[in-house]
Amino acid sequence: MDKIMNSKDKATPLTTKKLYQVHPEMENVLIVAMVLGKTEPNIFLSRNDTQHKGVMTFTLRDAPQHVVNCKYWGTREKVEELDGQIQLGDIVDVVCPKISLIQKSDALESKQAQFQPVSSLPVTLVVNEGQGLIERHSYHDLEKYTEIRLLAHQSHKPLYSVMNLADVQTSLSDSKAQAFHTDFLVVVGLVRKAREIRATKEGRARRCLEIVVFDQSLTSGLTFTLWHADWINRAETVWQPMKTVLHLIDVKVSYSSFYKGCILSFTSKSLLYENPVGTETQHLKTFASTLARTPFDLAVHNNSADTLPKAEDIQTVMTVRQIYARAEGHLRDTNEHFTAKLYAMVTRFEVDWPDRVLSKKCKSCNRYIATRKDLCDSEQCQLSFSLGYTGQKYDYFFNINLQLSDHTGTLVEGRLTDAIAMKVLSFNCDQYLKLNPQELEQLKWRFLLNNVEAKLLIKKSNVLRRKMMAIIIDLRPIELEQLSDNIAVF
Repeated sequence: MDKIMNSKDKATPLTTKKLYQVHPEMENVLIVAMVLGKTEPNIFLSRNDTQHKGVMTFTLRDAPQHVVNCKYWGTREKVEELDGQIQLGDIVDVVCPKISLIQKSDALESKQAQFQPVSSLPVTLVVNEGQGLIERHSYHDLEKYTEIRLLAHQSHKPLYSVMNLADVQTSLSDSKAQAFHTDFLVVVGLVRKAREIRATKEGRARRCLEIVVFDQSLTSGLTFTLWHADWINRAETVWQPMKTVLHLIDVKVSYSSFYKGCILSFTSKSLLYENPVGTETQHLKTFASTLARTPFDLAVHNNSADTLPKAEDIQTVMTVRQIYARAEGHLRDTNEHFTAKLYAMVTRFEVDWPDRVLSKKCKSCNRYIATRKDLCDSEQCQLSFSLGYTGQKYDYFFNINLQLSDHTGTLVEGRLTDAIAMKVLSFNCDQYLKLNPQELEQLKWRFLLNNVEAKLLIKKSNVLRRKMMAIIIDLRPIELEQLSDNIAVF
């Protein structure tokens, strides 16, 4: 490496420098640093030679307080090759970079700053293919750079200077709120399965990963979206729910019409530390250990008498319009759920379709099991069932969609489940499976197009549930006269 020469001076050897030591007059410089972050390659068609070129940005760090951005320009093939070779956390050699001072008054610099991490030093590095290079440092003397490697878990910003999730959730409660970037210290609550979304601008599919993160101010959590392939890979393979702490730096906070609430997004300006060293991290881990994982788990919720409100306590009469207004509209408040008594007609009750009535849950962990499967995806459950277990590995439970209509609209999210469904239908799942088609048809018309008094628990949409739920606590038929006596205007 020490024999690599700069094209301007064939005889001058490389001089190793720290980031804080470099300045624009320097040439033939070698910098050894850790890759704190990197952008995905930006490929474009060159105007001069009609060939595809590429550029990507590496954020480098070689000391506790020193962070600098380094752009690499080259052919498409070289940029994509570099993207595959250099991973987050690698120690790299930056050879013969062009060093420039950051001029805050420069309009171009100001615009670029919106799309790259904030540098702690007033310099930026540029490496052009053919004039310099970036490569992984040789493993032969990595022990010399132990201090740099340890920086992966030492944030360059103080952990105490973060915002609470509850504060930003309150400040961005509607679509008119202005998006901004800020820092958080959070725990991973849940890592969802990545989805492929076709981006309209690029015309290609991109992977998006949703993570639910929480802190002491908001245990229900917020959605954190990742589009960066390298971070998605780390999240899927390394991050542990209820254990991994993340220091999020300059993540975007915005209102999402899709999620109908405040979300966090990792952008080209953002940085991230996993399990950063500090007392704040330890306190947050201790707090997370005291919480049950249930709020972030995809298990079937237990709709027993102990977890649901009593039917006799539900006395607030509402119309369908009032329910939607309070759950999703202009009457929405900060409460996660509320109860209502609804006088309406049953307009949908497909109880004669067993595959739409019964769902499966694991006998061991109580999680949902897809209809086409007979075994839970959990490795722990699969292991327990493999040790001489011969019985059925799942239980059926009622999970019936029921729609209720009044003069103001139709409540389509009605859900009749578990013990309450057995009480209303007067039989259990095993008895239901023995019914013949004629008996199923008779059961359907016991309720369909009949007037009822429904007592409901309305659960608003949140980070785990994008749509509201209307859980039926009690359902009883009523006469038309009682329905007319209880009709509300709004």
